Amino acid sequence: PTHPELLDWLAVEFRESGWDVKRFYKLLVTSAAYRQAALITQEKIEKDRDNSLLSRGPRFRMDAEMIRDYALAASSTLSPRMGGPGTMPYQPENVWEVVGMGTEKYAQDKGENLYRRTLYNFWKRMAPPASMDIFNAPSREVSCVRRDRTNTPLQALVTMNDPQFIEAARNLAQRTLSNVKGDDSVKLNTIAERLLARPLHANELPILQTSLTELRAHYGASIADADALLKVGETTMDSKLPKSELAAWTMVCNQFMNLDEVLNK
Repeated sequence: PTHPELLDWLAVEFRESGWDVKRFYKLLVTSAAYRQAALITQEKIEKDRDNSLLSRGPRFRMDAEMIRDYALAASSTLSPRMGGPGTMPYQPENVWEVVGMGTEKYAQDKGENLYRRTLYNFWKRMAPPASMDIFNAPSREVSCVRRDRTNTPLQALVTMNDPQFIEAARNLAQRTLSNVKGDDSVKLNTIAERLLARPLHANELPILQTSLTELRAHYGASIADADALLKVGETTMDSKLPKSELAAWTMVCNQFMNLDEVLNK
């Protein structure tokens, strides 16, 4: 080990805490070393290129389940209920037809079960959820010690078009328009703090304001497009909000959710 004294200290601390695993995990994830940014400077490259001294944090994409749960949590639709039978989230209606073997019909859940943690999603091994498979979720046929991580255009298609993510973006937009007072910049910063855990930088705000203006113009001129977008998902739309305005903000939230900074740690 590169830090034997630290390992000794952690072992003693774990023992002295009464072998409290939860406390031990909290100690690790709240440490300065764990919370470091993944930024690389020239000095760090010269002195610790392989990061053996833990001079920077790791950078990796969230796992498939975490990406879905993060979208639900950010939109305040994630169910806190624990335990119970497997749930049937959004999937194409005929997804099981070819490999059904007596269970050809996929019966999508309704209500709260659509928004429970991905841990509870029912998994048919011969027809795994495409949104999970595309983000390298294990097949569950054998134990998985380490997941692969790939980057493909299909992943962007999931987060931009999957009903779960579109609906999450709409709910976040609806919550922002209903609860946040102030102009567009205030609302955009609120969304940024919700998804990025930071306010927008000075050079980012004009880009988003321009995008919002263009989206307002598009949906203002095409209510049919706004209707089609807002009908995605089972949750109901707030009828007090103008459809074109909610549709524009939905797409802005969807853009936020597709940022590299949101999907990657």
